[in-house]
Amino acid sequence: MIPSFRKTFNRLIDVATFNGLTKLISIGVAIVLWVVVLGSRSTEVAKEIPLEIQTADDVAPVSELPDRITFRMIGPKAFMRTILDRREIPIRVNLTGAKSGLIQYRFAADNIKLPIGVKIISIVPPGITVMLEPIRSRSVPVRVETRGILPKGYQVIKSELIPSSVRIKGSKSRVSAVTEVTTMPIDLTDQKQSIQAPAQLDLVRWGVELDEAAPLLRMEIRPTVANFRIKNVGIRVLSELRSTFAEKSVTAMVMASSEALKNLDQRLVFAEIDLRGKTKGKYKSEIQVRLPPDIGLVKVIPEMIDVTLY
Repeated sequence: MIPSFRKTFNRLIDVATFNGLTKLISIGVAIVLWVVVLGSRSTEVAKEIPLEIQTADDVAPVSELPDRITFRMIGPKAFMRTILDRREIPIRVNLTGAKSGLIQYRFAADNIKLPIGVKIISIVPPGITVMLEPIRSRSVPVRVETRGILPKGYQVIKSELIPSSVRIKGSKSRVSAVTEVTTMPIDLTDQKQSIQAPAQLDLVRWGVELDEAAPLLRMEIRPTVANFRIKNVGIRVLSELRSTFAEKSVTAMVMASSEALKNLDQRLVFAEIDLRGKTKGKYKSEIQVRLPPDIGLVKVIPEMIDVTLY
């Protein structure tokens, strides 16, 4: 046993002393560098770290909360540069187990990783007070908000939202405070074409969000007067069924430059009657005329025709 132990011990000594001088120099250099860094002139810096509040699905915070927490630190200049360049993980305040009510949370030095020799001077804010309320939802009307003026010779014939109300959700007090929501302002300056697109709603200022799909905005914009007419515009019926109708073409009263009409591609001009999803029967339907963007529709003659689906 004793010879075996001595043999093992001698091996350990050999390993420890292998390149011993090199190891001692490395350790010495590391110590010197560490002392120099710690002994270098201290400097103050401020570091902002994002803040995230995590709550259960049935409650929401209503307090005004900061989105960043500022840590002011002092320490060796070499360490400060590293901290400032480092990308920080957000501070996540986990309130998933909390119910409605007032909750206080204080920040501490362990919310940020610090090297030896660096210390926190201040934290702004030092803490937060979070008021949690139950989530509620309800329907409110939507109003179209516009800005600017249409070009001369154009007017809004009809503006509508489908549906005219939306369901919003958020904390109880914030949802209760909303009597209506508006669309983001629609700029009418230089607008000559009708608009049909999902509405963008101004919800940020209320602190709520949509609980369903956004409504469809339809704004029909037409010239106020016509200076040309396009005759014999063919009609298409959009339907899964076969159809019959008396008129085979319509006349489109338009506003356009003579150059636009001269270069008009007739394939881009047609009339449509949309009866998709309709069952067999007789319908009095509105005609929609499709035109190139540089030609404005004033009126369709006739505006409606009788269609039979079979």
